[in-house]
Amino acid sequence: MTTLLQINIDEGTATLAAAIIAAIFSLLTLLSTRPTEIRAANRKTLETYIPELSDAVHQMIAISNILLKNKTEESRGNWRQKAEDAKSKLKEIRPKIRYSLWGLEDYILSLSRLPDFTLYTLDDIEVAKKVVKRGTRLGDSLDNCIRKCYLNGRTPRFYELWILKYYRWHFTNTRNNYKAKRKTDS
Repeated sequence: MTTLLQINIDEGTATLAAAIIAAIFSLLTLLSTRPTEIRAANRKTLETYIPELSDAVHQMIAISNILLKNKTEESRGNWRQKAEDAKSKLKEIRPKIRYSLWGLEDYILSLSRLPDFTLYTLDDIEVAKKVVKRGTRLGDSLDNCIRKCYLNGRTPRFYELWILKYYRWHFTNTRNNYKAKRKTDS
């Protein structure tokens, strides 16, 4: 029998080698479980606000559609109050989810203006329909982004923020163009 390599290890060296191997495995375990823990923490932070947030987003869209269809000022007044309630709920939730849903704050604020923009543009029903259509698209996209963030325990992706930015621009631009046209007509 031939020995190619003979290593003599004393007790202290063996203990040191075992400690190094244990430390390496501990570090690998920590690095592999960290993303899971972060996702769980993000979900836990959001789960208290998700029902209220989704309800408020849905109400903004639904109330704006109803305002568009209402014919009497009395009926619009009733829905205006409901819109204010939903808007205040959104504004109350917004700072609480700021860090969990980093980057969505401005889009939530823009969506809270949907009923106001709808009421402002009701003199021109075609513009009001565009405002509601584009506001609905913004709201649906925002709702979908929030859902994905919650399910995956993450913050919004850069491409989701770009899409929301485009939809917000489209939404506010419709109202701003109407406002500019109204000023020149006066």
